Amino acid sequence: MNIIVADSCALILLAKSGLLKALTEFRRVIVPAAVFEEVVNQDTIEKFPDAKSISVMTSQGKIEMVSKELPDRKPPITLGKGEWAAIRLAQEMGEGAVLATDDGKAIKTCRFLNLPFIISPKIATELYRHGCIEVFLAKAAIEKIRIEGRYAPDIIAEALLRLKEIGNVKTGNREDT
Repeated sequence: MNIIVADSCALILLAKSGLLKALTEFRRVIVPAAVFEEVVNQDTIEKFPDAKSISVMTSQGKIEMVSKELPDRKPPITLGKGEWAAIRLAQEMGEGAVLATDDGKAIKTCRFLNLPFIISPKIATELYRHGCIEVFLAKAAIEKIRIEGRYAPDIIAEALLRLKEIGNVKTGNREDT
């Protein structure tokens, strides 16, 4: 996972949860122009602080926007324009690119296409595992993801359990969790 290609839902959720800055410092984050246009426009910048922060991070070069035209292919299921553009860009980027998505249909499409993907709760645990954020920030981010996202309680519980397991490894505490 050297390159993260983010779709709209992941980009927004990562910004809302406070993980986006740490992710951009850890990995190269790329968004297709279609995603950027969905997330950052005059209306969203005025209404949502996360849209403003995404705009600023893009203008600073922390998030790379790609305007590349991709061959027009029909998605295997109905997807939003941004989600499909992100999937296609991740495919074009090839090995080492992972799609960040929290969209159920995009996840199903990734599975169908055998395209690597990562969800926001997993990004929180990976950032903690790699020492990019502290455990309290990871827990707070997962809690925000629980509130803002549409995740089943078992996925959130699994992410919190994973944080505990990683913490045990980091501290040498090998007790059962």
